[in-house]
Amino acid sequence: MQNVFSRGEYINNSRIRQRKRRLANLTSCRLELDEVLNDLFRGFENVLDKTNEVLKQFEPQDRARVLEASIIQTFQANEIFKRFSNKAFYGKYRRLILNVNGYIILFKKLNKKGYPMNIKTQNIQDILNQQQTLQLFTDTDYADEPILYFGYQKNRIGEYVNPSLVYIDEGEIKFKIGREEFNSGMNAIIPINPINSNGNVNMTAPTLKNNISKNIKTADK
Repeated sequence: MQNVFSRGEYINNSRIRQRKRRLANLTSCRLELDEVLNDLFRGFENVLDKTNEVLKQFEPQDRARVLEASIIQTFQANEIFKRFSNKAFYGKYRRLILNVNGYIILFKKLNKKGYPMNIKTQNIQDILNQQQTLQLFTDTDYADEPILYFGYQKNRIGEYVNPSLVYIDEGEIKFKIGREEFNSGMNAIIPINPINSNGNVNMTAPTLKNNISKNIKTADK
């Protein structure tokens, strides 16, 4: 009797022959990562709240260039471990990794085009092409799960905006899932006393704006 494969099985078998990871799609991610993403978005809001509290101790002009990023990364790791326990771990190069519901999630600030801000090493190119064999892990137990990025952008006036889950394959963004997908009503933006174009410190108090992620272009439904 001839075996009959679904289109999804055919595609994934083809990807295995190419030594690529299982294909991710927008619909499945929405369903399988719904609760995970709610936790990630809420955790991100907590990260920004805590970051603001720490940065209030330093005048903006006195802050080291990497201070803000280091504080955010530290609080983000704290939130991830607190919310996901042993599903989160550090891989090689001290990279924070979340392995949940059949997906690998990495964490990175995104550039204005929505891509993770990485130095273009061969390992990074392999991640963006969903290759099975990566230097990211200490073993080969994670060779099939699709790799996603959870990240955020920083706008011109220093506000952190557009937290989203991003799936990249063949070096291109295939889809994004923003906070608006969940109708959570949570806030999406917290400014951290940026320096304006004249070189002066903008000392406006932190404010929140709703639904800022509506300007993210997501994949067609």
